[in-house]
Amino acid sequence: MKQTLLFITALFFNLSIYSQAPRGFYVAAGLSQTNLKSSDLLNESKPGFYAGINALMGYHETYNFQLEATYKQNTLDLKYVEGSFEEAKTSKYKYSEINFGFYFNYYILKPEEDEFFLGPQVGVFASVVDPLTPSKGTDVTYQNYLPYLLNESELTNSAKYNYGVGLGFTGGYNNFRFDLRYSLGMANVLEDIQVNSYDESHNYTGPTLQGKTSTISFGISYNIFHFSK
Repeated sequence: MKQTLLFITALFFNLSIYSQAPRGFYVAAGLSQTNLKSSDLLNESKPGFYAGINALMGYHETYNFQLEATYKQNTLDLKYVEGSFEEAKTSKYKYSEINFGFYFNYYILKPEEDEFFLGPQVGVFASVVDPLTPSKGTDVTYQNYLPYLLNESELTNSAKYNYGVGLGFTGGYNNFRFDLRYSLGMANVLEDIQVNSYDESHNYTGPTLQGKTSTISFGISYNIFHFSK
């Protein structure tokens, strides 16, 4: 009887090992594109990249939790006119942030040894955002950004933080994982930018500019350190 119980215990222990996505620390890298949705700062987004580290934790075969810290960067083409106001052009600006996220992963295809696993994920994030800055080699002299004819010094007052929700799919094979995700920012990242509109007492009379972000990203992670029970 004792031998039977020991056998059953060992069997379930081995199954529990192989039925969980590998837990531990991962290095991650991938493609990312953040779009700035705003009618107060005309722009187009270009693809960029992200890199970082994440940690997978939890002992259940059908779900676990993911903590991550990543650096993301891509380019925004801002619409502007020069002093003559004759022609609209574009100028490249860098949008970058350090992002912290917490996600819940649920596996429809459960993790097993030498088998592919896949499922949806949902979570929240908060990020520290760098001010909008011209890309390297971009000349911003005498440029007035549409539609409020903002200058470069005014753009550097863009928001210093963002937060929101993310959802997508996660999956992998043994020590490799991937995340395909759509993230929706909820902070107004243009709130602190002021146009040249003041009263006689030098009080700002508005408007408050509006701009929120959305990001599509795809990255691959590799397990570099396993958690043990």
